[in-house]
Amino acid sequence: MKQSFASAQPRVSLIGNPSDIYGGFGLGFPIWNWQAKVFLDPSISSAEEMPLLQAARLVFSQLHFIKEEFGLRFISDIPLQAGLGGSSALVMAALRAMGKAHGLQWTWRSLADATLTVEQEHLGIIAGPMDRWIQAQEEFLWMDFSGNKTEVLPINTLPSLRVLISSKPGRPSGSVHAPIMERWSRGDPQIKRVMDAYRPLVEQGRVALLAGDISTLAECMDRNFELRASLFSIHEEDQAMINLCRRHGSAAKLCGSGGAVLALMKCKEEWSALEVEAKGAGITVVEPQLFKEVS
Repeated sequence: MKQSFASAQPRVSLIGNPSDIYGGFGLGFPIWNWQAKVFLDPSISSAEEMPLLQAARLVFSQLHFIKEEFGLRFISDIPLQAGLGGSSALVMAALRAMGKAHGLQWTWRSLADATLTVEQEHLGIIAGPMDRWIQAQEEFLWMDFSGNKTEVLPINTLPSLRVLISSKPGRPSGSVHAPIMERWSRGDPQIKRVMDAYRPLVEQGRVALLAGDISTLAECMDRNFELRASLFSIHEEDQAMINLCRRHGSAAKLCGSGGAVLALMKCKEEWSALEVEAKGAGITVVEPQLFKEVS
């Protein structure tokens, strides 16, 4: 067995989160500003691996009946607990590295499923498939989570976007979802009503996107946030970023479970003012890199 290396990207949800956990629809895409990288080395020990990598190793060995000794080490510059899928990226990179070292080819679906198994069954994280489907395919996707279907959309249909990242890490996504999942499991009708509303919202956003109707797409993004806020407690730093974007004429929603906000520019003249105010508040503003750099 030789050394190997693999990587995975963070992702951004355009519309639909968090309905993936509840059989909804979603639109989302990977971004290439940051990366999680995992290195497999047969010459190093696995004794000090973090639990996330240990769980990935366990699932891989159960799937492929492989017991060789090797160590996994990682490097990730994905912002911590920013709702950008950093944990799933790290798990996926580890599974890719192990597959590569053993000459095994993952299908995108088997890779996404294995990543979700690591997080749900071995780390106890409440999560849906959205992050893993996007990260496994590395494409801008429309996703039907109840029908188990995806469709690749042209990335160049996306309008001008920015990602705002709080200086304070958000809460772990599992803890954010736990109380809502508990209410869902008890049959709470409010949870069902809100999650059902995401399906037509995603379809409306998809039609608007493909038609170049940025105004309607922006309305869908804002509505996505309002639906979420009707159920979930919104962290004050997240709400402050949303308010900042809206003051400057941009639609805004959370990228994931909190810690980062996706903004859609409706008024070009306001971008500079938004960035100046964000910088003064300690908020990082990044233009999402939508294409992989060709080396």
